[in-house]
Amino acid sequence: MGESLGDQSRPRERAQKVFGKVLVNRRAIPRARLGGQLPDFLSEYLIATYGLHEAGIIVQNHFPTTRNRHALKYQLLQDGEIELLDYLEVSVDLDQETTQAHLSAFQFTSPIAGRLLDQWPDLLTGGMWGRVKISRTRDSADLISPFSTSFPEGDDVFSTLSLEKKELHEFPVPTVVDFEPYQVSVDLERFIKARQTFSTEEWMDLLLASAGYNPEWIRNMPHGHRLTRLYLMRLIPLVERNVNLLELGPKNTGKTHLLRNLSPYAFTVSGGQATPANLFVNLATGAPGLIQSRRVIIFDEVARLQFSHQKGTLSLLKDYMESGQFARGRASYGADTSLVFMGNLEVEGQRPSPRYRHLFQVLPRELQDAAVLDRLHGFVPGWEFPKLTPSALDISFALASDYFGEILLALRDWSYDEIWAKVQHRWPEQPYMTRRDVTAIDRIGLALFKLVFPDGNIDDEVTARELLALAAECRHRIHQQLVKMEPGEFLPYTVGFQGIEGRDDGSIRTETALDRQINTAPRSGESTGSVALLDAANGSTGTDVVVIQAVLTRSSLPRSFIVADPGLLGSDAVWHVSRFFLSANTHRLGLESSAQWDGMGVQFTGGPGDLRGRTELALVLAVVSAWLNKPLPAGMAAIGGLTLTGDVLIPPDLLALVMAAVNRGRQSILVPYGSPMDLLQDTFGHNFGRIEFIPVASALDALQWAFSHGETH
Repeated sequence: MGESLGDQSRPRERAQKVFGKVLVNRRAIPRARLGGQLPDFLSEYLIATYGLHEAGIIVQNHFPTTRNRHALKYQLLQDGEIELLDYLEVSVDLDQETTQAHLSAFQFTSPIAGRLLDQWPDLLTGGMWGRVKISRTRDSADLISPFSTSFPEGDDVFSTLSLEKKELHEFPVPTVVDFEPYQVSVDLERFIKARQTFSTEEWMDLLLASAGYNPEWIRNMPHGHRLTRLYLMRLIPLVERNVNLLELGPKNTGKTHLLRNLSPYAFTVSGGQATPANLFVNLATGAPGLIQSRRVIIFDEVARLQFSHQKGTLSLLKDYMESGQFARGRASYGADTSLVFMGNLEVEGQRPSPRYRHLFQVLPRELQDAAVLDRLHGFVPGWEFPKLTPSALDISFALASDYFGEILLALRDWSYDEIWAKVQHRWPEQPYMTRRDVTAIDRIGLALFKLVFPDGNIDDEVTARELLALAAECRHRIHQQLVKMEPGEFLPYTVGFQGIEGRDDGSIRTETALDRQINTAPRSGESTGSVALLDAANGSTGTDVVVIQAVLTRSSLPRSFIVADPGLLGSDAVWHVSRFFLSANTHRLGLESSAQWDGMGVQFTGGPGDLRGRTELALVLAVVSAWLNKPLPAGMAAIGGLTLTGDVLIPPDLLALVMAAVNRGRQSILVPYGSPMDLLQDTFGHNFGRIEFIPVASALDALQWAFSHGETH
């Protein structure tokens, strides 16, 4: 294991030697003294440039907050000009032939001097933090910029240098007349060459510390070695273009902490509405949306995300996630922005809660679309990350945040194709994977190798194999959930590289205590069916098992009664069809002496979903089991509707219903005659244990199997 930068002097000394002033002591940077509202990279830049005292004065006097925003606006009104610390971005209105400067903290929009856009073109492609001068007056001749990097001792660094004034003209409205960005320059080759100075683990510790995490704390956690690799996954969207990642996990694990504080080019969308105008292009103004103006978009709290113009937005999103291109109006556009979807997930221990039928269930309904989800490159297991504590963020020496953020973006342009081609030759992808699988593990693997082996010297084969396995695992998790969501459309196989063993979360066994009993020691009157949750527009959106319990009371009650869990629909209809069939056929079935309707209680447990056309066969089996006081075979489920004459009907969502039963550990499944047996075997026969499918044409066939053949099976 490599040395930790947190408590070992030798790696720190080497880091100071090769990185010089860009290696900073994070503990010496009291961010709260600068107002607590600035991202880390900006706080560090101000302190490193001006010193702690002067940086504090800048923030106090020139950074707009809720408390002083109107006071600063009044100052502009009275004095005719003001200088601010703010985030400045510019939009272009083609119809009006104007440019508009937008100041985020000041909450103000104004014109901007055209020369500033020639000088700082990044203002048009996402914006920049810096010092902004707004004025109502301008000189008739161009003046030297009032911003300077050296100031007389004791002067406010924001004070304007005294200049010989020319003839002044009034602007019609306050206008941005000068700007100095807070932007560090980086030497990527120096960073890459520095890799030779460290062992693999030392280098990874430096990356983690620079990203804002205490590497010693990570390594001391359970499974700390794996965690050091998982935390690097959160850097991938900055390092590689057009990567689409999903991370779901519990709260307070730092899902957005890193990207928010590391780079001004990462933008967070917290819930709210996603529209074609704010994501792609505003057709009315021609202004580029977030995808064209940022490097990384983080959709935080994705469960609350809403899509206006739903079909249009999702269509554009699918096109962009697939190719990095989208069409809007009569024009086509391209961008290299990576997309990160983050959301909360209930966990039990270090595993997702067993209540989920598939893990995409927590996403908004619009995103539960296989065509969108298959375009995700990786699924980061957020449930494995521990909750953040003060110790987790207690970092001593690390690369300055602004420098590190710029380095990560510079790695996007670093030529790594020749090195990656050698990696692919050494460990080729599995030949049976789809093109999307190959693209996904290539992009994730390439980004991880750029981070850990930026110089291309892959001298640690153990770590190289671990990184490739992690890239494959994250894509395999996407594929695995798609198989559970739409079996048949997505056939089960393992995503990965040849010669590298993959990691599999395993089939999600969401067994409850009742499930385990039915799978091992069922009681009389208990049977299993499956239900589907329906969406009027998109059809079935999820399935789950339903356990049916039929109970006979000793005392004679005048009638039978039915209860069903909230969210289960159609229990009365299922009961009427099943009772009609059994009442009409008790003599034919030889059940005259056993049949008893009065005093019978039936309970449906599970769901939510629609029982109709899916659980009539299971209900017939439960009732007969109660009459005979004889349990059904262990681990059995029955899927199918019934006609009044007892013919078994094939539900429209058969594969998904079977998946629900398989996920709960059922191994013998009665299915309607005519079901696609080859497809069922291909889908479930090799990856879910020993699953047996029994085709039945009628309820009579099902009863004969369950109470005769099933007895000795």
